[in-house]
Amino acid sequence: MLPVFAGLNLDRLPTAATVSAGWGALGLAAGLLVDRPDTRRLGWVFAACAAIPAVVGGVALIQDDDLPWVAFARLWDRFGLLTIAVALLAIAWAVGRPRDRMSRRRLVWLAFWAAVLFGSVMGGRLTADEGRAALVTMIGLWTFAAATSRVLLVRELRPIVEPLIDAALVVGAVAVSAALGVGARAVGRWSGLPSPDASGAFVAVAAAAMSWPLGIWIRRTYLERRYGPGVLTPADVALITAGLHREADPRELLAKAATLVAAASGHREVSIVLGADEPDHPGGLFLNHALVVAGDRVGTLSVRLEHPEGPEPRQSRMVTQLLPTVSLVARAVGLAIEAEHARQDVARERDLERSRILGDLHDGVGPVLAGLSMRVQAALRRDPTPLLEALSNELADCRGDLRRIVSGLTPSALHDGDLAEALTRLVESFASEDRSISLRTEPWPTSGPALTPEVTVAVYRCVAEGITNALRHGNPSRVTVDVRIAVAGRIEVDVRDDGTGGNVVPGVGLTSLLRRAEQLGGRLKVESAQPTGVHLHVELPVAGAVA
Repeated sequence: MLPVFAGLNLDRLPTAATVSAGWGALGLAAGLLVDRPDTRRLGWVFAACAAIPAVVGGVALIQDDDLPWVAFARLWDRFGLLTIAVALLAIAWAVGRPRDRMSRRRLVWLAFWAAVLFGSVMGGRLTADEGRAALVTMIGLWTFAAATSRVLLVRELRPIVEPLIDAALVVGAVAVSAALGVGARAVGRWSGLPSPDASGAFVAVAAAAMSWPLGIWIRRTYLERRYGPGVLTPADVALITAGLHREADPRELLAKAATLVAAASGHREVSIVLGADEPDHPGGLFLNHALVVAGDRVGTLSVRLEHPEGPEPRQSRMVTQLLPTVSLVARAVGLAIEAEHARQDVARERDLERSRILGDLHDGVGPVLAGLSMRVQAALRRDPTPLLEALSNELADCRGDLRRIVSGLTPSALHDGDLAEALTRLVESFASEDRSISLRTEPWPTSGPALTPEVTVAVYRCVAEGITNALRHGNPSRVTVDVRIAVAGRIEVDVRDDGTGGNVVPGVGLTSLLRRAEQLGGRLKVESAQPTGVHLHVELPVAGAVA
């Protein structure tokens, strides 16, 4: 800075002092860069560039034929552009070869600002005004030092296309506003309006003000399409979580969470896999994020990479912010699946216990009742008495009840897999002359998923229990059974009777059916019908509990 201070002591600030003032900015930038490992070499180059005015001043002092400041100005005029070019080449050498995406972006930005500096100096020299050219050179050097310092110090840089889009939007808005202003001015002059210049200026300013929101919207739309919005609005959460309810498959929540992450971060494909193992992706390039809860890895969130060097920093920040929430979702889904497996284990154990009870009834109580019935029938034929006749009828009723109990425990009618035929035979077994039992079923659509054995048995037992309770407690004259396929892959069962009705107190059978319906992800409801009777309603998912 010594040449600058020396020039300030003269009556008129010479152009050499003005140019020298620009190089001092590189010295300030060197103080910011030289202590950083990544930019140390570049900092020393900046420091060397800051000493150029002293070197040029020293050369001017040893020339005896002219005054020092005249020689200084002549040297800048002759070799100033070459000096800037050499300095820019030295800076390019110090930057080195780019290693990753951010290094390439820094190199592009440095080249851009170097072109701005060189172009501004060239433009200033073409004006043939030494003072103006010197001022442009000084401002250009300060701008270059400030811009390059920021480019080298920040960790994240936007692609060069984004500022170009911003500049294009500004230039487009100015061009359109100027064109409209010129057009309004021409129309005002042609039509003889007063103050056409003011009218044109007003139209130009109004057009610029109106184009500003449009430019912001275009820029925001472009960035959201490229990187995602970066935030989750209540509308996004409501749209993503639509359809989730208590009876839904908990694994659907994983797909919803993946959609949420993709929508917020701008990734094209996001998947969530449960388990502690690293997932294997056969096709494409993926980046895996571990989902950890309380030190345990519960799953992996994988994003498909659009670039081999990974996502943009803003995308990585958004995914990192959502990882704790997604980890809790994965843990909740894992616990829900474990609970469903536990309920299925309980159901299987209960079925095994029913099979054991069935064997005891079929092989033990059944033959005993049959033997007693035959002995009573034989005694009744030898010596008919009212007591033997009543005992024979009671034994026949007991054997019928036993057959219905055995059929309810393990319905052999379902062995062929035809639920409608099994229900038809079940309803016919309850029919008699003093009551009417009707059944209406809908055929299962061929395009939908098949009924699981657990759901088939549950439907059969619900119908059997509903009819049995109606006949046992309500003394009805008519019982109707309706089995149909509802929307969203659910099967519904309704058993109605016109009996005495009243308050319904669930017994062992209804309580067992209620637990089985809950285990399968459905629900059971029993209530008094109007005007008389009882209504049993059951809803079960077609696929049963989560596998």
